Amino acid sequence: MHTFSQADFERFGQLYDIEFRFPSIQGSSGPDDRIVARGEINEHSLPSGFRFTFSSLEVMEAYESVSRGHAPLLILVVLDGIVELTLGSVEHILTPGNAVSMQLHPDYPLRACQREQQHLNVVALAFDPRRDSLGHASTGLHGLTILPQTPLRQWIVPQALQELLNTYAILTMTGSRRNLVLEGLALQLAGLGLASEEQESPHVPVVPVQQRQRLELVRQHLEFTPDHHHTLKDLAQMAAMSPSGLRAKFRAMYGVPVFDYLRKCRLRLAKHYLDQGFSVEQTANKVGYSHATNFSTAFRREFGFSPRKRPVGQKQ
Repeated sequence: MHTFSQADFERFGQLYDIEFRFPSIQGSSGPDDRIVARGEINEHSLPSGFRFTFSSLEVMEAYESVSRGHAPLLILVVLDGIVELTLGSVEHILTPGNAVSMQLHPDYPLRACQREQQHLNVVALAFDPRRDSLGHASTGLHGLTILPQTPLRQWIVPQALQELLNTYAILTMTGSRRNLVLEGLALQLAGLGLASEEQESPHVPVVPVQQRQRLELVRQHLEFTPDHHHTLKDLAQMAAMSPSGLRAKFRAMYGVPVFDYLRKCRLRLAKHYLDQGFSVEQTANKVGYSHATNFSTAFRREFGFSPRKRPVGQKQ
């Protein structure tokens, strides 16, 4: 069993564009060699472009990681422990047996929180096309819109696959045999993690496929960056449509006007900040409202109660 210091995590973060934060020792003037976790972290890069990271850790200091890298497909599987994920206004709490699939983009930081004093057993599978030297097993991932309707999709890992992932830690094989085993696991995870056509709504409006893809790009942009300033002109340019065309087709596609959707994303994110202890004024500013009064009014209309009088401990 290895021990890991804050400096060890920072070195790992430099390799993969991940920023690690340790709230309990934030701003401490002491050395960064304080032990924050112990256990094992094993990485395996495969010729197909897949990269596995197996982490089995005793978390001694709660920490948050912010991923700013790029991957057309990233799958996180929790085998033991609890991981809290936030991507823009999207939140998921992963418990044992849960997984998420997503696209990782530097413009949309993924935040993950790990609690103190827990055993954390997590498997991460990333597809990095820059490392793809064979191009066979993962050809279908190139240029693919991985998650057409759900940018951060949560799903249940079959028990048999959980057992395989748990068993990997004791495998002693090396070289090409190990790569074949891992390629098989990677393909199973990728196959289960991608959204199937059957999972899409059967009531998709009659909008050309290319326009649907551009509308989904706009929707994800709003959901991932609700705190940014957005204009109809900029969003229309992103969708390669006229402003009036975007208004009409976004509503037809998602059943809500584009800026109503943005408001809902901002208010979902606001609940997250309020649960973290930020004041109403701070929260209003963080989610893009210039005036706390306007924010409070919108919050009350959306949830039925004032942000100052929200139910204690309510978290969705």
